[in-house]
Amino acid sequence: MQHTKKTLIYISIVILASLSAINYIIFIFPNGFASSGLDGICTMIQDTFNVNMGYLSLLLNLPLILSAYIYLNRDFAIRTTLYIVSFSLAVIFLKDSSLCSYCYITESGSSIILAPIVAGAIRGIIYSFTLKANCCSGGIDIVAAVVKKKMPHLNLMNIIFFINMTIAASSYFVYAMRFDPVICSIIYSFITSSTSKKIQADEKETVKFEIITSHAQTLYEKISSELHLPATIMEAHGAYSGENKEMIICVTDKSVAPLVEKILTKFPDCVVFKTVVDSSQMIVNYSKSGV
Repeated sequence: MQHTKKTLIYISIVILASLSAINYIIFIFPNGFASSGLDGICTMIQDTFNVNMGYLSLLLNLPLILSAYIYLNRDFAIRTTLYIVSFSLAVIFLKDSSLCSYCYITESGSSIILAPIVAGAIRGIIYSFTLKANCCSGGIDIVAAVVKKKMPHLNLMNIIFFINMTIAASSYFVYAMRFDPVICSIIYSFITSSTSKKIQADEKETVKFEIITSHAQTLYEKISSELHLPATIMEAHGAYSGENKEMIICVTDKSVAPLVEKILTKFPDCVVFKTVVDSSQMIVNYSKSGV
């Protein structure tokens, strides 16, 4: 079972890498702007010297892969290597294939902004799934991961975004000192970063219900039987009214929250406080307090 799960993860990494290569071929290469990270540098070299960036990406990532094996865990390094090799091979074999007939090529200056927006959104989605698979796309991501390990308080996506802004600025000199490629590169990096952070934040967020009621046991049994959710019941004493009631504390995924609310409509005497929280941050805070 474990072997099958690992095989499926490896297959998904190959698919994600191939989709990323297709994203480059359809939206980035035809519109003459650098993407981001090391692949952005490879794209600029490709546009300047007409060398397939698949070869460049594979070559320049080799020392970074080695650093991943040294400073990061072995499983992460293996999966990242698989992604890099798959991406590079996909670019090499698909760059001049019939896929080019589907390329989005800007025909007027007014539509040039669409290429980096779409490419950045696709890249952000792919990046989020690669992180979920415990790997990255190589290049600057490996550098950022090493920095993150040394300084865990830093935001990984912010580190990558800062480096990408430097690459975007340098593209001004590569593309005949024009601002259009720089602007496209910045938009691409911003959309990628925003999309990835949004997806990761949504995955970590949960909803905490604090329900003050006179029918705590009945309500809890309803929640438990219908939704199979754990909960905590505490005594609650009203400071102003002096009434003794009970409070149910229940934490659930955002997708289940509407079902909890539906049950609560059947208990009109409830006072409900709903808070969206970061589940990973909750665990850290509780462990620090010794609970």
